[in-house]
Amino acid sequence: MEMTTYQAVFAILLIFFIGDFVGAVTKAKISSMFVIMMGFLVLFLTGVYPADIMEISGFASVATLGQYFLLFNMGTSVDIHALKKEWRTVACAIVGMAAAIVGCAVAIPIVGKEFAIVSAPVVNGGIVATTTMVDAAMGKGLNTAAALATFVYAVQKFVGTLPASNCGLNVANKLVADIRAKHAADPNYSWYDEIAGTTAAQKKTFFWEKYKKYYTTFICLAVAALMILVSNLLSSALSSVGFTYLNMSIWCMVLGIVCRNTGLVPSNMLRDYAKANGFFSFLSLCTIIPSLANVNLADLPTIGFAAVVIFVLVLVFTFVVFYLTPAWKIVGSKQLSIGIAMCQLIGYPGTELIATEINNAVAQTPEERDAITNKIQTAYVISGFTSVTILSVVIASVLAEFL
Repeated sequence: MEMTTYQAVFAILLIFFIGDFVGAVTKAKISSMFVIMMGFLVLFLTGVYPADIMEISGFASVATLGQYFLLFNMGTSVDIHALKKEWRTVACAIVGMAAAIVGCAVAIPIVGKEFAIVSAPVVNGGIVATTTMVDAAMGKGLNTAAALATFVYAVQKFVGTLPASNCGLNVANKLVADIRAKHAADPNYSWYDEIAGTTAAQKKTFFWEKYKKYYTTFICLAVAALMILVSNLLSSALSSVGFTYLNMSIWCMVLGIVCRNTGLVPSNMLRDYAKANGFFSFLSLCTIIPSLANVNLADLPTIGFAAVVIFVLVLVFTFVVFYLTPAWKIVGSKQLSIGIAMCQLIGYPGTELIATEINNAVAQTPEERDAITNKIQTAYVISGFTSVTILSVVIASVLAEFL
């Protein structure tokens, strides 16, 4: 019996329900994305779910839109001033991304060019980079490569979480031990006084703050749709004269950054004001899930082997760069630099969750908690924005042309 539209909608969202439930119960120790992707893979392989379930549900016809709305919102989350202030973290994240790309390049003789190319942006980023590479691979008939990109996305949080957590924990312990030693030597010591020294400039009132009451759900969606339209026009105009790398995805993100940092729209407009970011994230995932339907049992060893090789080489080159070269001096700590580099595998909000867990495990006073937040949480979140939100999109757009 053929699956109906409503059965398909329920079947799809049931797997997302299970994924989020497992993630909540395990406090993100088991990634919801891993559960979702592995769930669909098993159900496709066993024939329980038809390969065209996204078409049956109707999600396939609108799924592509999700990526562009999501990209615009990601742009509105980028604070240029914060990136300038944390330039050392940004630089360290970029070096970490470069190390991961080199690791993927070295894997070419082992796993092949297509596998290495689709994996690099995914390791560097998140759902948007994955969607870009999956679409590019499937468009060229590279179905197994597309499935590998989806698989790498599903499991990379497991790979990055352990080193990011352990390295951050070591940094936090040293930081707290230093604060406690200073308190023992001088009862009047204050970490707050130590980091003080710059006064915040008078805050400027932005356009969106003056007219905040007008940023309703539909106005926010209309603004985002307008920027997506402009992105499409810019991309088409530039493509006609040979600038194919400045595609629509990049323009959506760039316009989001411009709109936020000029004060036209608030930060995370679609998430916090339109309350629609979750739905657009869901639609973006709906564009990559069909690639799992092209996997058969014979492909699993190939995909699994390629993923292991990719992750091993990414980790090896990351540790080599930050332990055997002076690159760690950018942030002044080998372990913190490794933690920052691992954030490309995790992304937000995973980076913040890890930093919070470290804080809860180590800090005993509000002062210690604030010190760890300032040192680790800020670095991890900024690193995630740099790699996942910004640069991975650019890298994916470029590498997609080489498949």
